[in-house]
This record gives sequence, C-alpha cells and structure tokens, in this order.
Amino acid sequence: MPCRVMVVDDEEAILRLMESILKSHGYDVITAPGFEEALAIIEQENIDLLISDIVMPDGSGLTLGEIAKNRFPNIRLALLTGYHSESYAIKGIRVGADYYLTKPFTREDILDMIESLRETCPGYSKVDIVETRPGWYEFVMTSSENSLFKLQSFLDALLKDVLDEERFWDLHFAISELGRNAIEWGNKYDVDSIVKISVGITNNGVAVKIEDQGDGFDVRKGMEKVEKNTLARLEEERLNEGKRAGGLGIHLIKEIVDRLIFSERGDMVLIHFSL
Repeated sequence: MPCRVMVVDDEEAILRLMESILKSHGYDVITAPGFEEALAIIEQENIDLLISDIVMPDGSGLTLGEIAKNRFPNIRLALLTGYHSESYAIKGIRVGADYYLTKPFTREDILDMIESLRETCPGYSKVDIVETRPGWYEFVMTSSENSLFKLQSFLDALLKDVLDEERFWDLHFAISELGRNAIEWGNKYDVDSIVKISVGITNNGVAVKIEDQGDGFDVRKGMEKVEKNTLARLEEERLNEGKRAGGLGIHLIKEIVDRLIFSERGDMVLIHFSL
C-alpha cells in the first residue's frame, strides 16, 4: 500500500509543487490549503505522514500537528516554515514533530526527508528537550541515526542565522559525524542508551557538547591509527569489520573547529566555533 501523505500550506504554489513531487514517486497525496480544512480531513482519513506549514491565516501547523499526533500516535509529522525561528523549532519538538524543514527547499530535500521518516520507528527515534533557556539548549535522543537526522533538522533551525553559510555547514557536518560516533562507537546502537547534545550560543560563538553512555574509547589511539595508514587501507579494514565507510571525521573536524576537547574516557566531546 502506498504511503498516504497530507500536505497543508496556504501557498497554492507550494501545495502544487509538493503534490507533483510526491505523486511522481508513488505517494498517495491529499492537500489542504489551511488549518480548518486539514483538521476536517484528519478527522475522517487515515494519514501516514503530515507535512504542514506552521504559519497559516486560519491556524497554526503546530496545533494541527499536535492534534494529529494525539489522534494517530504513529503518524509522522514534518513542519515547514519560511522563518528560521528558535521558538518554532523548540515548540516543534515539544509537539512531537519528526522533522523541521525551512523554505526554500529542493526536490531532494523533500524526498530525503520522507524516505527517512518512512524508515523511522517511533520508539527508536525519540528526541526530547531536557532544558532550554536563552542561549542554552539540552536535548536527549535515542541511539539511532534516524534520531540524529531528526534532531539535526531542529538544530539547523536554531543555528542557521548564527553563523555564516560556510561555518554553518561545517558545524552541521561536525555534529553529524560526532553524533554518529556517539551512537555507533559509544552506545553501540543500543536503543536503550541515550545521546545527550547540548548547544550554547553566545556573542562569541557556538559550543556543542555530545555525550554518550558507553564505556568510552581511546580517542588518541584511534587518531594515531588513522595517521599511520592510507585511506584505502582504513576503508577496507572498516568494511571487513562490518563498519560504515568513513571514520576520518575527527581529523576533518580538527581542521574546521576552533576548539576540540574529548573527555579522558572518550565518552564526551566538546567543539567550539567562534563567530
């Protein structure tokens, strides 16, 4: 059975574009031009994925998403917005949204988002807010790459306007790589273990701390191994061990961050990007 997707947006052009993209890839698509019509459809139809604009003349996509989540706990919720709003991003997590996408977006952005959400198991891709105050945010997530994919969409909204574009994507890469290390090397994909990601934003820069619940590992030894081997050899060893390709992220991160600190046990890393 095809995935049933409802798209809600008061912009006709967005509705038609989304409908065209999704139908061309085999999705069953329902569209609604606003809150009230979407709410009526949710009361009558079974929806697998709801993609909703946040700001609409007759109601909020946040409220619509919360109602949909309460009615269908397993529904996937993606929020769209043309504003890089800290408030919307935080509220999105609190209502249980699974993804946060800012406009303008590309065809690939939409398809990547939906494929990831379709593969997500609700219990294994949970993201919660532990604490939030001006300039400081603490999140916890389950140990899965889907959780990281979900959280990064919200972190992108928080950080998009803080750094220039090049530094923003450097930070995005660093969080992605170090987050995956915490999931894979730290917690060993144990879904009962969590990864904690804290973000601090000041006038001087952005600091991100990533902590896992694993036994730790010898960071220095791992980096020395990389330095003594060729890329091809390392890739071959990792694939033979059933590990994902890559593993050189820390070396790349060293070149792009202003500060990189690991705890002695190797279960916590702190990075800092200066403004």
